[in-house]
Formats: sequence, structure tokens, C-alpha cells
Amino acid sequence: MFNFFKKKEEKKEKPKNLKLIALCLAFEVANADNDIDTREKNLILEKIKESIDLSVLTEKEIFEVIQEESQNRVSFYDIINDINKNLDKKEKIDVLKMLWEIAYADKVLDVDEERIIRRSAEMLGIKPTIVLQTKEEFKNQ
Repeated sequence: MFNFFKKKEEKKEKPKNLKLIALCLAFEVANADNDIDTREKNLILEKIKESIDLSVLTEKEIFEVIQEESQNRVSFYDIINDINKNLDKKEKIDVLKMLWEIAYADKVLDVDEERIIRRSAEMLGIKPTIVLQTKEEFKNQ
């Protein structure tokens, strides 16, 4: 009877392609120096296998889709916006960790890779201290 006055709890459903969105950001990091090393590409393929249903497309086909999206996009603001809207703080930090892991996959941190990661972290509202902590995790691996 009084259900009318109760606030409806709306479960905000996350977009199914959110993992793909995060992988697009990882691709931007790997491609920052305009040269995706085979170790970076293999790590992205591994992340695709871990996080995306491969029943429709293979990880290589998904990688090609990500590559095409990157070429068609002017900026990665939309990616950051989607992540901001749909992920909590811990999930954003997990995305940040993946970006550092991709950047260090070839054992060389390019200036442009770091710039994209730091800018992304800033836009995601991640504190600089956390950015440095997560960077250190992957720096010496």
C-alpha cells in the first residue's frame, strides 16, 4: 500500500562492453609511441581472452576492432567518460594497473605512454600518490 512512497532502488546496470572500453584505453597507451611491440600486443590479447566472451569473435578479431576504433577516434575523452560513469574507485584503479602493465610490457616506458596514463588517471579522479604506487608495482617486473 505504501510502496508508492518508497524510493525505488534502481540497479544501475553496467554496459556489457565496459571491459572492451578499458582495453581501448590500454591500446591507446600501447600505441602512444606509434609502435606496438609484440609483447604489448600479446599482453592485450591475453587481457582480451581473460575479460571478453570469445564465443562470437576471436581475440585477434577483437584486437582489430579496437585498432579500428582507435584510428577512427579523435580523442579518448569518450572512453574516460564511460569509465567514470560506470566504474567505482577500485575498478578505476584496476584499469590504471592494466595501463601500467601494458606500458611496461616491452620493458620501456615511453614518455607518451606515461603522459596518457597520467592524464587518464587525472581524468578518472585517481590521486597522484596512487598513480605512483601502481607505477612502481610494474616498473621492476
